[in-house]
Amino acid sequence: MGEIAVVVKEARQVTPAIRELVLASADGADLPAWEPGAHIDIDVPIGGATETRAYCLIGGTATGDDPANTYRIAVERDPESRGGSRYLCDEVAPGATLSIAPPKNEFALHYHQADRLLIAGGIGVVPIYAMARALKKRGIPFQLHYAGPGEAEMAYREELAQLCGADAHFHFEGGRVDLDAVLGELGYPAEVYICGQRPFNKALAASAMDAGLSRMQILQLCFDPPLPPPPIDNIGFEVELRNSGITVEVPPEASILETLLSAGYQAQFYCGRGECGFCPLPVLETDGTIEHRDHYLQPEEKGEQLCICVSRLKTGTKLVLDA
Repeated sequence: MGEIAVVVKEARQVTPAIRELVLASADGADLPAWEPGAHIDIDVPIGGATETRAYCLIGGTATGDDPANTYRIAVERDPESRGGSRYLCDEVAPGATLSIAPPKNEFALHYHQADRLLIAGGIGVVPIYAMARALKKRGIPFQLHYAGPGEAEMAYREELAQLCGADAHFHFEGGRVDLDAVLGELGYPAEVYICGQRPFNKALAASAMDAGLSRMQILQLCFDPPLPPPPIDNIGFEVELRNSGITVEVPPEASILETLLSAGYQAQFYCGRGECGFCPLPVLETDGTIEHRDHYLQPEEKGEQLCICVSRLKTGTKLVLDA
């Protein structure tokens, strides 16, 4: 649960469904520093209990940064919400106190020289706006493409137009966007940042790969959670990394990734949720059936590769990976 008390300093409606909240530290002290792509967890009351909901940070406006004791977020009111977004959009008013956790970043922006493309769909514009602000501040070139159902529903459209000028491109095709030509013109090195709902991200990532980009060049953040796996009884099993000479016993309560990290193996990973594509390893052998729980690998890739952060053996006792 949250360990930092903040006070709602300002609240405004930026679209009919999206409300911006400006949060200041309750004691006036500086809040923890963060980088674009970061989010904070906020405690919200749901059904008589306290749960947390994550919201990305913006960092300021088109014309200036927020003070060091301030965070700025945007909350989309979800009609299917269990109560978190309704609470923040309908009940929280300026002067209210909220509890938050320090920022975390699973969608980090890089600043090295590259052809850089920022793509936002709907409320996914929030971290993309933070990235655009940071890149403009540093004088680093980029292109921004923002898709939505219409101008009135697109938060921060005017601010991004003011901030980015000719570098910002807006698409009003009901949230759909065709960027095949833009992706095809990217030079090398190149990076693409995509934030929206899962179908939006999946389509744009596929287009980027068709244009010749590797998965390592495509960074994503989904604004809808992955569906939970069906109820299943995890089993323990042995994992051998053939090239590294490492063999570990993966217990039912831990992932392959967690077990390998505990054994000192420097595994490559990013999101830890089976979404980003940083952690898959080739499968060499197994005496059982693999349970693929990721949202990244294509059907034809499953079996040949495995996302070690979430997938595991469903049956059998041993898995051999090419690492």
